[in-house]
Amino acid sequence: MKKHLAISLSRDGATFVSLHDSRIDQEHAISFHGFNVSVVKNQLNEVFGSVSFLGEEFDEVTLAWNTNKSTLVPNGIFAETDANAVFKLCFGDSIDSSEIDYNRFWEAGVVNVFEIPTWIKTFFVIKFPRIVIQHMGTHALRGALDSNAFNLKASLIINESYFFLSMIKHNQLQFYSFFDAQSSEDVIYHLVFALQQKELTEEKGLIELIPGANDLSVSLEEVKEGLEKIKDLSKFNIHIENNFIPKAQQLCV
Repeated sequence: MKKHLAISLSRDGATFVSLHDSRIDQEHAISFHGFNVSVVKNQLNEVFGSVSFLGEEFDEVTLAWNTNKSTLVPNGIFAETDANAVFKLCFGDSIDSSEIDYNRFWEAGVVNVFEIPTWIKTFFVIKFPRIVIQHMGTHALRGALDSNAFNLKASLIINESYFFLSMIKHNQLQFYSFFDAQSSEDVIYHLVFALQQKELTEEKGLIELIPGANDLSVSLEEVKEGLEKIKDLSKFNIHIENNFIPKAQQLCV
């Protein structure tokens, strides 16, 4: 059996999940109080020194970097430009060009352009020289397209102050974006508005609610209950998927 270490990292915290094939074996989570580089590095080193399963040998190691500064570009357009130009067009020039990266996502014919602090790559490559580091949205799309992708599927990854939303239909990507959200009502509002804008509220499909960080102030149960009360969404099944991200990471190796 293959052993896989799936790491999810955001400015709010990190999770470490050990998988044997597709079975969750062990997991550990930490929260950050601010994102000071030296403090976070010390926290991470402490975890690697004290959590026994992280010292085991793994066949594969992946990291999903969770940030809302991410945009998708069709392959054809990306071929005519570069990641820095795309990022600055969408988010301005507040991020140094050395911290702009991209993942090609061939299945959907797009490139994911995003920001990632350079120390993250350095820190984790030193620990795991063969680690695969990609943006969380890339993993999420790969996981969403892996199964049950014919009927409409809306996947929400909910973080402390924002959430990610993708929509897949007929095995094609229909929507990819991030929204600020401080409450379950914010999540519900933005999801319903996006479905209405795409004229998809009457569809039969699935809504996946996925935790993207630890100690969320937004309750996934409250979001689920609120969505279930909306008549226009009566044809949707609404599920909370706790292990979506680490399992999706297995698809990138």
